[in-house]
Amino acid sequence: MPRLFLKVFLWFWATVILVGIALVLSFVFSPRGSYLPWQDARRVAGTLVKEMDRHGPGGATQFLSRLERSQGLEACLYDKTGTPIAGNHCAAFEHAARGAAALPAEPNSSGVYRNVVRLRSANGREYILATELPYGPGQVHHTIFGFALHWLVVLLVSSAICYLLTLRLTRPILRLREASRQISEGNLHARVSGGAEGRGDEFGDLARDFNAMADRIENLLSSQRQLISDVSHELRSPLTRMQLAVDLMRKRGGDDAALDRMQTDLERLEHLIARLLTVARVEAGAAAAKWERIDLTGLLTEIAADAQIEAREKNCSVVFREAKACMVTGDEYLLRSALENVVRNAVYYTSPGTEVLIMLAPSEDATKMIVLEISDQGPGVPEAELPNIFRPFYRVGQARDLQSGGAGLGLAIASRVIQLHRGTIAAGNRPTGGLTVTIQLPQAS
Repeated sequence: MPRLFLKVFLWFWATVILVGIALVLSFVFSPRGSYLPWQDARRVAGTLVKEMDRHGPGGATQFLSRLERSQGLEACLYDKTGTPIAGNHCAAFEHAARGAAALPAEPNSSGVYRNVVRLRSANGREYILATELPYGPGQVHHTIFGFALHWLVVLLVSSAICYLLTLRLTRPILRLREASRQISEGNLHARVSGGAEGRGDEFGDLARDFNAMADRIENLLSSQRQLISDVSHELRSPLTRMQLAVDLMRKRGGDDAALDRMQTDLERLEHLIARLLTVARVEAGAAAAKWERIDLTGLLTEIAADAQIEAREKNCSVVFREAKACMVTGDEYLLRSALENVVRNAVYYTSPGTEVLIMLAPSEDATKMIVLEISDQGPGVPEAELPNIFRPFYRVGQARDLQSGGAGLGLAIASRVIQLHRGTIAAGNRPTGGLTVTIQLPQAS
């Protein structure tokens, strides 16, 4: 259960319970409270004394009988010495009446169920009236079951009311949190829905402001992606012409160191443009329409064989510890590009004479994920830099990446592709040195 929901619910619930306890205590410990659930005991006593003066004990008894039938109130009238005069249940109040008669003053004993009142009629005669509800403490509330039953009703009613109030308050916040989480995961179309925008309170204002902000962010990022894609496409035409010009110059002037350098720069620029287009394609979600079942074991076997050629030049090796066939669903071209980027990055930074280890196996838990680990034995990455290495154009070491010709896009492309395939990617330093990139992808159903 969300923490905010639980806190608000408990505060509402505690407030209702404390108010109920205060009300009960006010009835029990009120010093002169004579209010019964239906009417005031003193008003009943005044009417009863008038009946006594007009019609005698018979009239008073009839009045008390009518009161018992209509209001469920048992009562008996006594004289000032505690002798019963009128009523049908005088024996039950005899002890209380004699106790009141023995006191010199005018003590009134009041409670939730029983009242003992001393009063004086118009002709100066003194009386004692004792009243009690028929379902008094001797029948229900002096038993554990009755006490628990009453509190259970209070708890059920208060919890239902507090639950509805808490749900009303926390539902917009939970929807806002869910929309924020989706946007942080790359779903820029997520918005606060469920009627939160239509509310006329601060939650409605917050939902509308959040959706406006999300619209603005989506438009900005979409424009940025479109700009990258357009610029990359526009650069390809002059780049192609420059490569043709270099070839013509070679034919006319022969080999030249300047032409070699120019050719190298053009190749790097071509590679950079290809990666920028790949990033734009992945972030636009264009690959979702080409998904198919892919044998990840076979794909990694091919990637490892290709990377082994580069590894030999560094006097290192690529070891692939394959498992049984692991099937995933996705775009083979994008997955190949992403995994190649990670493997080639490991080959480049591993120390000479070491190996790059690729391990693939289904997860041992019930998540139905395929776990891929690619480990090198290089210098690793500072711990503070690990969360940033999957950002576009981010370089851990400026001089090192410039020397390698990298632009900080390889791991960024891998991260985007893995997220597109509903997977996760993370990096961590090995205790013995080097970096391990862990990729998890859902198994094909």
